[in-house]
Amino acid sequence: MTMSPRLTRRSLLAAGGATAALPLAACGPGAKDASADLLVSWYGGQPVHEGVEGAIAAYSTAHPDVPITTQKAPFEDYWDKLATQVAGGQGPDLVRMSMTWLSEYSDRGALLDLSDLLGGSIDVSALDEDAASAGTTGDGQFGIGQSSITQATFRNPALVQEHGLELPESWSWADFTEFTTGFAEQAGPGTFGTTDAGADFQLFEVFARQHGSELFDGQSLAVGADVLEEWLLLWQGLRDAGAAPPPEVTAESTGFETSPFATLAAAVTFGWVQQVTFFQPVVPDHPLEVADVPGSSAGDLSGQFVTALDFWSILSSSPRPDDAAALIDFLVNDPAAVTSIGLTLGVPPSSSSRDLLDAPADSAAAKAMAYVEAVTGSTGPPPPAWPKGYGALQGNEFGRLNEDVAFGRTTPSQAAASFLETAAAALAD
Repeated sequence: MTMSPRLTRRSLLAAGGATAALPLAACGPGAKDASADLLVSWYGGQPVHEGVEGAIAAYSTAHPDVPITTQKAPFEDYWDKLATQVAGGQGPDLVRMSMTWLSEYSDRGALLDLSDLLGGSIDVSALDEDAASAGTTGDGQFGIGQSSITQATFRNPALVQEHGLELPESWSWADFTEFTTGFAEQAGPGTFGTTDAGADFQLFEVFARQHGSELFDGQSLAVGADVLEEWLLLWQGLRDAGAAPPPEVTAESTGFETSPFATLAAAVTFGWVQQVTFFQPVVPDHPLEVADVPGSSAGDLSGQFVTALDFWSILSSSPRPDDAAALIDFLVNDPAAVTSIGLTLGVPPSSSSRDLLDAPADSAAAKAMAYVEAVTGSTGPPPPAWPKGYGALQGNEFGRLNEDVAFGRTTPSQAAASFLETAAAALAD
C-alpha cells in the first residue's frame, strides 16, 4: 500500500546529495562495518510491526548465525530517517521501499540491482508475474514485490439496504454518480453516497488510463489538461449534489477510523484492495464488499492494474547483500513468514501464499484475496515504475488542487492548467 510521506523530492535530494559522488557500497569514513548485525528497516503501524517481527523471529530461529537488528517507524517518519541514513553511509541493509520513491533511490545509486540474485538467492518463481517484476526500472530490478494489490471500491451493502436501495454489480462513472447522488437524497442530510476521492492521485491514474493514456511518459506527465479538468469537475459535481461530503468534513477525515465510510456516513469509499481489512473491524456489524473502480463503461477494468507497490530492497551500501537477499527470499516465500505477515503488507504475492492463510470465506482478508485473483488477467497492464518527483505530486500538489476547487479558491480549468506546470517542474531531471 502506497501513501505519500511528507518527505519531498527536494528534501530527499538535499539529504542524499552526497550519495551521487561515490558508490554507496564502497567503504570509507562512516561506512557500515561488515561485522555488524544485518539491519532491517520498515514502515507501518503496529499490525505491520508485529507481522514482520514475527517473520524475522522465525528466520532467526532457522538461521541463528545471522544476527539481525530491526528498526521501524510510522510511514511519515520513515522516509526522513532513511534519507538521512543513506546520506551518511549508515543506511540499513534491507529496507521496505515504496514505488513512490523507488526511482528516486535507484537513480541515485542507493539501491542494489537484484537482477543477478533472481533465481538463485531470491526465488521469485512462485510469485505473481506482475508482483515479481514490479520493482524494475530501465536500469535493473531494485525491489522484490511483497504483495499483489489493485485499486478497488469498498461498499457497505447493509447500509445501502437500510435506505431501500441496491448497489449495481458493476458500474461506470455515470452509474456511480447516479447511485451516490440517489443514495444521498434517500438517506438525507449528513449521509453521503461516497467519500471524496478527488485528491487521490493514485485513483486518478486509473481514470487517466481509462481515457487511453498512461499517467506518465518517462519523466513527463502524459495526461492532458482536459482529463484533469474532467476529474476535478466530476468530484465538484458530486460535492455540489451532496453525494460527496463538503470539504470541511473531508478535512476532518484524517484516518481510517474517522473516514465518513467508517462512521457510516458514506456508503462507498476507495482504496488499495487490502485496506478493506482496515475498515471492516471499524464497522463490525456491516459486512463490506470489495468491487471494481467505476469504469468508462460498466465492467471496464482497463484502468485498474494488479502489481506490487511496496518492495523489499537492498541498499547498495550494504556489506551483507547475500544475507539480505536470503532474508528477502524467506519473507516472500516461507510459510512461517507468510502466515506471520498475513495481509499487513498487502495481499500475499503468490497463490500458494494466499492458500496458506486459510481465511474464513466471509472475512475481509478472504474478500481482498479473492478480488485480486478474480481480476488478475482482466485489468490493464501495470504501469512502469513511477518517475522521480512522483512523491511531491502525490503527497502535496494533487491534493491541493482538489481542495482549492472544493473551497472555491480556483476553478477546475485553472487548477488543471496549474497542475501541468507544477508537474513539469517536479518531474524535471
